[in-house]
Amino acid sequence: MSTRTTTALTEQWKFQADPAGLGMEECWFESGLPDGRAVQIPHTWNIEQGLEEYRGLAWYSRDLHISEEWIGKTIRLQFDAVYRDAVIWVNGKQAGSHGGSGYTAFVVDISAFVMHGQTNRLVVSVQNENSEHALPIRNSFDWADDGGIIRGVSMIVTGKFAIDYAKVDAIPLFATPKHSAHEGIIKGEIKLWHSVPEEKLSLTVKLSVWREGQLIASERYDTVAHNRILQLKELRIEKPELWHFDHPHLYNLHITLLSDNAEEDQLSLHVGFREIKTAGNQMLLNGEPVRLMGVEWMPGSHPDRGMAETEEDLIQVLKQIKHANCVITRFHWQQDSRLLDWCDRNGLLVQEEIPHWQQPGEPGDSILPIAKQHAEEMILRHYNHPSIYAWGMGNELNGQDERTVSYMNNLKQHMLELDKHRFINYVSNSIHFGPESDATGEGDLLMWNDYIGTWHGDLDLPETIQTIESAYPDKPLVVAEFGLCEPVYTGGDERRISILQEKTEEYRKHEGIAALIFFSLNDYRTQMGEEGVGRLRQRVHGATDVYGEPKPSYQALRELGSPITWKQAYTDRNGLLTVVWKVRDDIPRHAICGYSLTLANENGSRVYAVPSLSPGEEWSFVLPASETFTGSGFDFEICRPTGSSVLDGRLTFAAAE
Repeated sequence: MSTRTTTALTEQWKFQADPAGLGMEECWFESGLPDGRAVQIPHTWNIEQGLEEYRGLAWYSRDLHISEEWIGKTIRLQFDAVYRDAVIWVNGKQAGSHGGSGYTAFVVDISAFVMHGQTNRLVVSVQNENSEHALPIRNSFDWADDGGIIRGVSMIVTGKFAIDYAKVDAIPLFATPKHSAHEGIIKGEIKLWHSVPEEKLSLTVKLSVWREGQLIASERYDTVAHNRILQLKELRIEKPELWHFDHPHLYNLHITLLSDNAEEDQLSLHVGFREIKTAGNQMLLNGEPVRLMGVEWMPGSHPDRGMAETEEDLIQVLKQIKHANCVITRFHWQQDSRLLDWCDRNGLLVQEEIPHWQQPGEPGDSILPIAKQHAEEMILRHYNHPSIYAWGMGNELNGQDERTVSYMNNLKQHMLELDKHRFINYVSNSIHFGPESDATGEGDLLMWNDYIGTWHGDLDLPETIQTIESAYPDKPLVVAEFGLCEPVYTGGDERRISILQEKTEEYRKHEGIAALIFFSLNDYRTQMGEEGVGRLRQRVHGATDVYGEPKPSYQALRELGSPITWKQAYTDRNGLLTVVWKVRDDIPRHAICGYSLTLANENGSRVYAVPSLSPGEEWSFVLPASETFTGSGFDFEICRPTGSSVLDGRLTFAAAE
């Protein structure tokens, strides 16, 4: 990838808060920060003593060395997220700005502002005050509004004709029966960077597809860019391995752009062949009807990290989600590409959402352009992630109002122009008031935050679900939130477990419910928190605390989410060990394939392959006589093909009658 050089700008930054607003007056963007202190990126000031409650202006600066070898090159800075409004200066001149969205990536071209062969000064101002011109609007959000350069920054150096982004579709073609594809098609388009002329431009494109280090397909062709868009030539893959949360098979696509046989830019990305669609009130993944267990995690909640989480921080919690047997999730706001990369590699389905939370409750034309900006920046930068199965338009507005219904319809049409292959949804907390007139009906899935028994009063849960299903017989229902919100509602973790268990048992009875997303994985930092102050201000809603330590409800979630249960274990008259396992046939419901069983006791351990099983099927595992363990029992663990555990414990032997 020598044609594109990407350098992470993590170190050597200085930071200074500016509560008095002196920076512009004293031209810090030219002279640098007078009292700057060293920080690393990602960084937020809202976890630091004295700045925990500060919402206002702050500044960052660092030096950049720009090589003389880069003369004539395109030099860009990519900011993975700055919360919230940012202005970027290079050598005292404004090179770019970004506002209205604090969780989406943006790129600034600094080619015209740098001095080659010299040290250049980069200065970034950041403002995180509440705003009428951003989403989330004002203080209408239930998470931490940590200010700063909260995600990574990188410098990208390419040739003159540079790639802005690529939108790639990996489409499996199924024969009957489904679950395996006889062929796959990779197609899409490249958008060239703004510095490329809009008129017709002749270029050469090289494509290659790799799987586990082996070249699968390649193509080289001449083409013409129209309005800075290049169409990718279709590549056909014979019998592709499909992407699934248990089998997250990925293919690497390399794109090289050439002009007059000279390489200008390269881009490498991974794609996954998978199909997710609806049939009546069922959700189908690669042709298989599935019902899934999930949980929502509220990032930015560790008091020592805030929103400035490292990749290691993100992975630690994502592993907790998979260990809890949750394979589907949602995020109220846009996430880091590194987080989504892990979901791609390890199998976690994601709905990523525009952070339109509760207000304005009846949105209209004034907020729609900001929502469209969010949609474009989210979809165009994250289009290629197979883990993303849906885009979200908002959460808990006044879904019963005609203005909200019209707004969601308009926004969905715009988002369909950006991506016609994924679900587009709105999450409602009002569908139970009047299903036929609710805005969630504009989405591809019905998404319902169910707080019957707490926020929604003492409604009849079975009757409410039946009313919703009757109103939409051809749309699956996703319970997008359910749980206990302390301290407004008391009972502690014991009550949280009861709600989790009792509601899950009821949801399992309704075939139209395609997925459950428990809220939430963690207690979370939020500017609306009723507990704690400063960086510890939080809401106690989770199965873990803000530091990630599990509560008893975490184990309850793991047990309910396991796709496999065990029925009995015994030794027969010949001393052979038999264990009977069963695949769940309610929620979760999906076939299992490639799972493994580990048995261990004081005499050793052994690993056995679990056969492929459909929902409802049983497996009687008989330990061969030559391998029979001695002792009174054994520890067992069943793992997915990805390595995450689904079930563990200890079984003791009962003699056969």
